[in-house]
Amino acid sequence: MDFTFSLLAIAVVSTLSSSAAYFLMRRKFLGELERGRERELELGRRVYENAVLYEVSKRIGYLLDAQKIIEIISGSLGNIVRYSTVSYMVIDDQRQRVRFDCTVNEDVSRKFISEVKMNMLSTFSELNDRLLKESDVEEKISGRIVGEEGASMIASYFNLPIMVSGRTVGLINVSSKNEREYLRKDIEVLEKIAKQASDAVTSLHEVLENEKGKLEQAVESLADGMFMVDAKYSVVISNKKFESMLKMANAPRFFEIVNAFSGKLDVRSKVEEVLVSQNKVLEVEIIFEELTYRVSFARVVDKNNIPHGVVALFHDITHEKSLEKLRQDFTAMMVHELRSPLTSIKTTVEFLQGELGKVTEDELRKYFLTIENISHSMLEIVNDLLDVAKLEAGKFDVVCESGDIARVIRESVEQFKPVSEEKNIKLDVVVGENLPNAWLDKMRMKQVISNLLSNSFKYTNSGRVTVTVKKEVVNGSPVDILISVSDTGIGIEREAVGKLFSKYGQLKSGRVKAGAKSSGLGLFISKGIIEASGGKIWVESEGIGKGSTFYFTVPIATVDLVRKNAEANRTAVLASAGSKLVGYTSEKVGRA
Repeated sequence: MDFTFSLLAIAVVSTLSSSAAYFLMRRKFLGELERGRERELELGRRVYENAVLYEVSKRIGYLLDAQKIIEIISGSLGNIVRYSTVSYMVIDDQRQRVRFDCTVNEDVSRKFISEVKMNMLSTFSELNDRLLKESDVEEKISGRIVGEEGASMIASYFNLPIMVSGRTVGLINVSSKNEREYLRKDIEVLEKIAKQASDAVTSLHEVLENEKGKLEQAVESLADGMFMVDAKYSVVISNKKFESMLKMANAPRFFEIVNAFSGKLDVRSKVEEVLVSQNKVLEVEIIFEELTYRVSFARVVDKNNIPHGVVALFHDITHEKSLEKLRQDFTAMMVHELRSPLTSIKTTVEFLQGELGKVTEDELRKYFLTIENISHSMLEIVNDLLDVAKLEAGKFDVVCESGDIARVIRESVEQFKPVSEEKNIKLDVVVGENLPNAWLDKMRMKQVISNLLSNSFKYTNSGRVTVTVKKEVVNGSPVDILISVSDTGIGIEREAVGKLFSKYGQLKSGRVKAGAKSSGLGLFISKGIIEASGGKIWVESEGIGKGSTFYFTVPIATVDLVRKNAEANRTAVLASAGSKLVGYTSEKVGRA
């Protein structure tokens, strides 16, 4: 019996073991099946999340509008989580208002939405370190109709801040009337979407900020004043030059620009005209604060040729206008200076033709001398004009060689002795001792001295004119030869000293008058000759009535200069037989 009982016990244990093994295997199988289903669900969830991420990213594209970006993200949340309401909040900086947009998906009460709004307002204020009030909020509610019978309390929620370049630009809120609705993994997915959008926009924002910085630097570096307005007449940008024109410390607003130019330029009408006109550029000239400006208005259009604003450029043309007036005055003066002697010659010739038999030989010789003198004056004017044209074209040759500067000066002075005696003005020449040879073009140097002496006698009525030539010594060694022409004439205003050597310099200073028998170009030509010879020229005067002294220098004819000149000539002859090069030209020699 004991044996039978043992067999029975063994059979029972064996059966129980088999059953236990079966259940264990079945449990393991079901567990694996469940985990497989979970993995499949998780994989499907991730695929779906990635699809949502891709869709959000694609729709955001190159948007920089924070509200649009937040709208796209909040509109995609229903595909990932359940919610009673999804809301977003952004700040409209231009209008200084807060926008609250709430989409209702389930039955909730007005109190529920009010709690969402206040929750977001508090969080947004804290994130931006800025106190936002309910009175600042403009709200928009869409979706289901909100009544008083729906859920009034928020059971679960989370806030999702949207950051761009480290700044909170918006806040998304997802709220539910059900408790424990949102798991951590749900929030992580939404945070991933928000981060991806923020990173993309931040990168684009940084690129645009860099480009904007470059553009602003370019605008600030403009020598012209400039501003741009958009299609709504808001000033987009203006540079410091334009702000200084208006005497404003900060960027002006459009109405301030309109008021500043009132009576001188109708800015608003010009902007409107350019916006609607097919011509993209409109130019006008105005006088503003005693300066003349050429104002150019141009449309700013996109790739579809849709206008987005107008840019205005204020170019100061005061100097150009002044030069144009000087040129016109100079031309009028030259016409007068040439017409008057031509008229005199014509009158004399007509008189002689009619009275030839009645005119004595002495009288005839006198008339011929008058015609010769007049012709000589006209020829000098024409030569001056030709010299200026050559100087400006870079074809004015100054051929330097070693020469006796004292002899050149004495020969030039000798020609002015009749003028000196006629005007009873003493003419002196002072030559320094042991004067070395100068490096000069003798003909051109006589032209310079004649121009300076002519100037001195023209503006001196009494006293003396003195020409001095000496070595200029620095640290005990001669460096060049200094020549000066001084007079006791009318002098020069300090303000006019810097203008005399320009093309219209004497005209600017008022020293050239009609009937002066001069082109007024002598000093401009003299400056070109001296600088081409390697020297410099300047003038000093203590003011009106105190006379003036013109100084210029010429290089000493050193052995090195002579050798370089000879080498240059040999090179020129070998390089091109029949070349136009005559000697060694000034620009090369003077700066050797």
